[in-house]
Amino acid sequence: MNTENPILTSTPSLGEARKALDEIDDRILGLLAKRVDITGQVKRAKQSEIQVYASPLRPTREAAIMRRLLARSRETDVSPELILRIWRAIISDSSLRQAPITLHVSKHLNANIAHRLRLRDYFGAINVEEYRDEAQALMQIDSVPGDICVVETEQPWVEAFAAGHGGKAQVMAALPVLKEDELPKLLLIGQAPVEASGDDETLVISEGKLPRDFTPQPIWQSKIGNLRLSCLPGYLTEHEGPMVGLMRSNASLKLKIAGHYSSAIQVDA
Repeated sequence: MNTENPILTSTPSLGEARKALDEIDDRILGLLAKRVDITGQVKRAKQSEIQVYASPLRPTREAAIMRRLLARSRETDVSPELILRIWRAIISDSSLRQAPITLHVSKHLNANIAHRLRLRDYFGAINVEEYRDEAQALMQIDSVPGDICVVETEQPWVEAFAAGHGGKAQVMAALPVLKEDELPKLLLIGQAPVEASGDDETLVISEGKLPRDFTPQPIWQSKIGNLRLSCLPGYLTEHEGPMVGLMRSNASLKLKIAGHYSSAIQVDA
């Protein structure tokens, strides 16, 4: 039988179709086994880097994988949702093989079934620990750098974060991966390295609204407690324009970059 195309006829019998599917499944399993082997090589390569991070996560790399696959999916009949579920499971397994990871969440977040399902779809079988509030959850990733704190975007995590409860951790990813609204449902905070991907958003914390004439204009803004969270397009830093000028001329805002994440992927209907 042709190994490139197991189905030999345009109208195969049920038995022929099942045999072809079995052969494809065997090939998929073989490729997964090879991917698992390469994951070990990735782990060793990361350990040899000059700057070693405790977290095995690489949000920018993961986003690039999903964007490439979803772009290719437009040429197939495979749905973006199926691709996302399959590859998220593969990527999560790869990360957990490199180092253990625990998600730290608030009691409020853990009580939301939709959020729990979203985290399960994204991370698969990962340990989740619940805390009284976002401040307690943030404190865990300061002491265990490889772990992640997950917060609901519009819940009261911003003041605890600005006060340093998460240590050196920053916002590094947002959910959902596929775009639903401008404002993401969940934010992932940790100490994994985040680099510019070419399609990024920057979160800024301030004690008031950004100037109306500031460019770039925020994608969205939200008042959370006594602070304001603004999402700006692009990968912006405190040492480059336009943030430098904004911080110098608006010192009273006490601006702080909370982190960066790859923009949600827009899927054409």
